[in-house]
Amino acid sequence: MRARAEAASLDVALLAREAGLERASRRWSRTAHAAALGFVAMLYASPMYWWPELERLRLGFVTMALCAAAVVAHRLSSGERIRLGGGGSLLLLAYLAFIPLSLTWTLSRPDTLHAVVDGAKMAVVFVAIQNALDAPSRLGRFLRVAALASLGPALGGVWVWANDDHLVEGFRTHWRGLYGDPNRLAMSLVAVLPFALLGAMRARRPAARVGFAGVVAAQVAAIVLTHSRSGAVAAALAALLFLLRGRGARLRGPLAAGALLAGVVALAPQSFWERSRTIADYRDDASVAGREHAWKVLGNIVDERPLSGVGAGAFLASWARYAPLEAGGRRYVAHNLLLEIVGDLGIIAFGLFAAFVAWLLWQTWRAGDDPLVGPEARAVFAGLAGYLVCEMANGYSLSWFLYFLFACAVAAVRLARVRAAAGERAAPAPAPGW
Repeated sequence: MRARAEAASLDVALLAREAGLERASRRWSRTAHAAALGFVAMLYASPMYWWPELERLRLGFVTMALCAAAVVAHRLSSGERIRLGGGGSLLLLAYLAFIPLSLTWTLSRPDTLHAVVDGAKMAVVFVAIQNALDAPSRLGRFLRVAALASLGPALGGVWVWANDDHLVEGFRTHWRGLYGDPNRLAMSLVAVLPFALLGAMRARRPAARVGFAGVVAAQVAAIVLTHSRSGAVAAALAALLFLLRGRGARLRGPLAAGALLAGVVALAPQSFWERSRTIADYRDDASVAGREHAWKVLGNIVDERPLSGVGAGAFLASWARYAPLEAGGRRYVAHNLLLEIVGDLGIIAFGLFAAFVAWLLWQTWRAGDDPLVGPEARAVFAGLAGYLVCEMANGYSLSWFLYFLFACAVAAVRLARVRAAAGERAAPAPAPGW
């Protein structure tokens, strides 16, 4: 009798322990998701630019650190492994490994050390966010929060232009801090434009649809006012990729695209059209001339150091060594994501990164056909494609926006696969043939 009682008490203790671990797992999972939402909200809304006293709190870093810690705690309490994104994501992680490895050959150790820190942050963002978005509802909520938070820089850019507040080149708007450059402001808004379109077309309540339509209007207005030519092209591409695919694309998509185009044509300032026309006259454009000098520098780097590059982040420090005489003393960044990687880390790292991007775009495109997470996957695909177009003319290989888009895409692909596998298991077995 005593042995039975002890066994029963042990069973009760084990059940209580399992229940406690399950509760802790759910609690940490919710914390990770909430912190991921906080991160993207802080990244876009950036309250420290409105209230400088918040700058010392480093809210973006705090929320991402909390997200990463909660992901680890959730996995420890649940017994699950931390997801890295599947086999294809190993290409990205191998590419990121080249950044610290380049310390052995860099031409500027301080710049490369800075890149190592940034690369580690990107890896944390990529892994933590994809693990925090482990359900279709969580992925959708993340996209909606990102779209709403983008009102911060969007309205900030419109306000700067309306008040003629130190416009770049006398007519290009900007905002503050991370968004102080017109091109970077446009890029950040292109990344989440399809998310706002998703909300405007799929929100259940009419008031919510109107609200997201207002977000779309603010985003497009700010992109136009930056006078970023790559931003305008990328915004058009991202909008079309999302609107012309999926349910309702035959009617609602063209109508929405037409409304956006009509709004831009009617409201864009004359300076936007004048600068856009210079795309055809690129040989006389000073910014294009600077890019050509940067690309010549990259060509010289590849000729001399094709496998290694000059070291992560060391491109500008290497300018004097590789620049042609006509470049003068002014230094330019690479202005192209892929060329930046080739110049910094060599053709092997370039191949790894390019292979990962190709794999991820293809997998995300396929996930867009999923009946459950298809709309979210299409929005992420459109945002990522538009952002990459901007990267071809600007080039920021270690970008918060790029890596949270990577994480969202990987999460969408995984959720589509899980749903497809569950559907196959639930489907009845086919009747035997005759």
